[in-house]
Amino acid sequence: MSARVLAAVAAVAADNTPRAAGEMKMKTVDAPSRALPCRAVADARGDVVLSSEDARRLVAGLKAIRARATARTGQEDLDHIKRLSWLGRAFSALGYATCVLGPNPLSMALIALGRFARWVVIAHPVLHRAYDDVAAGDPAWHSRTFARGRRRFWDWFDWLDASEWQGQHNVSHHCYVGDERDPDRLAVNMEWLKKKSKLVRALALLVTAGTWKWIYYGPATRKNAREGRGRAAQEGAGDGWTPAALLDREMLLRSYIPYAAVHFVILPLAFLPFGRWAALGVLVNSLVAELLSNLHSFAAIAPTHTGLDIPIFEGAARSREEYYVRQIVGSVNYRSPGGAADFMHGYMGYQIEHHLWPDLPLRQYPQVAREVEALCREHGLPYRRDSVWRRIVETVRAVVSDDKVQVARVTITPAAARRAAPRGGADLEATRLSA
Repeated sequence: MSARVLAAVAAVAADNTPRAAGEMKMKTVDAPSRALPCRAVADARGDVVLSSEDARRLVAGLKAIRARATARTGQEDLDHIKRLSWLGRAFSALGYATCVLGPNPLSMALIALGRFARWVVIAHPVLHRAYDDVAAGDPAWHSRTFARGRRRFWDWFDWLDASEWQGQHNVSHHCYVGDERDPDRLAVNMEWLKKKSKLVRALALLVTAGTWKWIYYGPATRKNAREGRGRAAQEGAGDGWTPAALLDREMLLRSYIPYAAVHFVILPLAFLPFGRWAALGVLVNSLVAELLSNLHSFAAIAPTHTGLDIPIFEGAARSREEYYVRQIVGSVNYRSPGGAADFMHGYMGYQIEHHLWPDLPLRQYPQVAREVEALCREHGLPYRRDSVWRRIVETVRAVVSDDKVQVARVTITPAAARRAAPRGGADLEATRLSA
């Protein structure tokens, strides 16, 4: 894509909020010689120990950050998401307009970007209720009306159903991130591949990445809605990948057939007046765009929770404090200069902050990320930020290698016990490096 197009994306996606410079890298240092009043201790496996005093201060700091973000939220946030929506639709329109040239990579890329934006950039935050308070009764931006009923065909026409996505993603994933009830633990869901060769594991991961909306998310969200959020989450999402789930009658009638009919039959036929070559162009470009859109969304979403360096957890969080710590240590951010990069990441580059406050408008994330990073440094909590390319490599390693993801524990102890902790552990903290 040309530099001019990327510049336009950056201008539309710009949030005009200050951001931290430099990059983050994990560094292991010796434990301090004296007890610090506000310091977490973490080991290489990901176990974290905080005193109850530390934990209370951490939560108080997070609440203060959220309060400031809420005070800043207003019409500018709604205008921002509207600009992003316009940008995504412009990509789609240009993609289909250039289909008169026949099959071509430009149309494929533009249509793919439009579909990616509609799901990850628009539907995702709207269905998290991020704009309910500023929607002013507009059904296009309220979580209860977005993509519901007939609006589905305009707001977000995809393999997924809006209400089913909310149940599976907002509840089963966000409330239980990293533990046994989280259906989106990619490395755990694909552990059955460890019995296969590494080539088979790599190929299976590639196929999954290119088709995951209709072989994973579609069946998983339908299963979650049908069987109940709690039980479906406890059973795991692996059942959603079976051939039986893909051929489910309700899934076929409500998702697969309507989506395929519109994108791969009706739209190509609509271009027949421009010639058979144009109609063929729509069909081929749309099919390839579907593959590219899946790959793009997978690369933006899956690596933010997947890697041998990102722990998983056993059991439910036992307190609000532990819940917040799990959101931080079980997620990773992308390095981003903002603008076009944020758009291409689907704003998943702020995954830590998104898991702390899923209902925050996108425009607020760059600012709160600076504050959360500083708070984590103050408390000695690991705040991970990597390039998207490194996170993709870590995701591949987690699935393809023979190693398993570490199971971590978060322990909150009485303050006296924390001060008496023996020296010699590892104090993992986020360290800013110069560019």
